[in-house]
Amino acid sequence: MRHVVTVGVAIAVLATGCGGLSPSPAPTAARTTVPTAVPGDGGVVSLTFDDGLARQEQMAQELTERGLTGTFYVHSTRTKASGYLDQPKLARLAQAGHEIGGHTRTHARLPELHPDEQRREVCADRSGLEAMGFTPRSFAYPFHAVSAAAESVVRECGYNSGRGRAGAAAERIKPRDPYNLNTPLAVGASTTPAEIQQYVIAAEQRKTWAILVFHDYCDDCGPLGVKPAVFTGFLDWLKGREIPVRTVGDVIGGDVRPVPQIKAPSIVLNASLENYFGKEGIPDCWQLDGRSKTATFGRVAGAHTGRWAGRIQVTGGDPKQLRLAIKQDDGDCAPRAGALSVWYTSTAPVRFTVSRRTGDGVWTPWADGPVFPATTSWRQATWKPPAARAAGVSFGLVLTAPGQATFDDFALR
Repeated sequence: MRHVVTVGVAIAVLATGCGGLSPSPAPTAARTTVPTAVPGDGGVVSLTFDDGLARQEQMAQELTERGLTGTFYVHSTRTKASGYLDQPKLARLAQAGHEIGGHTRTHARLPELHPDEQRREVCADRSGLEAMGFTPRSFAYPFHAVSAAAESVVRECGYNSGRGRAGAAAERIKPRDPYNLNTPLAVGASTTPAEIQQYVIAAEQRKTWAILVFHDYCDDCGPLGVKPAVFTGFLDWLKGREIPVRTVGDVIGGDVRPVPQIKAPSIVLNASLENYFGKEGIPDCWQLDGRSKTATFGRVAGAHTGRWAGRIQVTGGDPKQLRLAIKQDDGDCAPRAGALSVWYTSTAPVRFTVSRRTGDGVWTPWADGPVFPATTSWRQATWKPPAARAAGVSFGLVLTAPGQATFDDFALR
C-alpha cells in the first residue's frame, strides 16, 4: 500500500468477466442475503478508502453530495486514535450508504504472521466492527500483501471478499478469486485526473470492474495523499458517466456470515512485533517506558519467527531505563492475566516485569519476575505470576544490567 500511480502507467486490463451498509441493531442481528447490485451488461466502478484516516470524512462527504457511495476499510482498534475516524463518524458514513469493511486490527502484513495471529488480526477486527454496530462483508489486505493462507483466513472469518493484488487495471465483475481482488496502484499525490479516468474508461469498454484505491486527502501530506481538486474533479467527471458506482460488498453480494469463534495459543496482539505504527517506530499494541540517552530501542531482522524482532540496548545507568511492554490500555491491547512467555537473546540477564489493571481501570506499579540468563541463541523465558484478579495485564522483559537484548514471539497462555 505504499505504491502510487505514476504518469505513464500502462492499462493492463484483465479478461472480462458501491449500495452501502447501515449499522446493524446489535452484533447478534439476523444475517441476511445481499444480492449483487451490478447491471448485467456493463462495467462497474468501486471507490475504496484505506485505514480510516480522519480526512476521509471529507472524501465521504464529497461522495454523498454527488449521490455516490464508497467502501471504507478501517481498523477496529484505531477508532479512538488521533487522526482516525471515530465510531460516531463511521456510523454517519454507514448511515449515508457507505460500506464499512475490515482491514485487520493493527494494519498487519498477514503473510508474515503465524496462522493463529492472522485469525486474531482478521476475525477479532471483524468482531470489533460488529460490536460497534456494523456488518462488515468486505476486507482489504494491508500493503496488498496476500497469500493462499491469508485468503483462507479471510474466508474463515466470514468475509465475502478480500481486496488484494495491486497493479492490474481491472477485475472481472465475477472474479475468479473473490479473496484476491485485483486493483490498480493506489491513487496518490502524483496521480493525474487523466490516469484515474482511464481506469474507468477501460472498465466501460471492456465491461470489467475498476476498484480504485484512495488513502489520504490533502495537497501536501505525502505520496498517498490525493489532491482535493483532483479528487473532486474526478468525482464530477465520474458522476457524468453512465457506468454505475457500487460498494465492493454490493458487487460481490452473498450472505452476511457470522464471525467464528477463534482459539489461539497466544492472546497477545502483535505478539511477534511485526507491525509498527506511528512516527516513533513503536510496535502496535506496545509501549516504551523509561527512555533515556543511554537506552535505545529499534527493530531488527533475524527474528525468531517472521520478519522483525525488537531490540533494546542500555549503555549505562539503570537498565530499567528502557522497558518494552504491552500497551496499558482499556482492553484493546492489554489481555487478561495468564502464564507469560517470550523468546529472547541477550548479552546480560533479563527478567520479566508485569503490571496489572484493576477493575476500575487503575494500573498497578511494575513488579519484577524471575531472572533469566544471558544467551547468544534464542531461548524461551516463561513465568506464571501468582494468581491475582486482573482486568488486564501488561508485561515484557528488561535487562538487569547494561547490555543488549532482542525479543520476539510474546505469548500469554
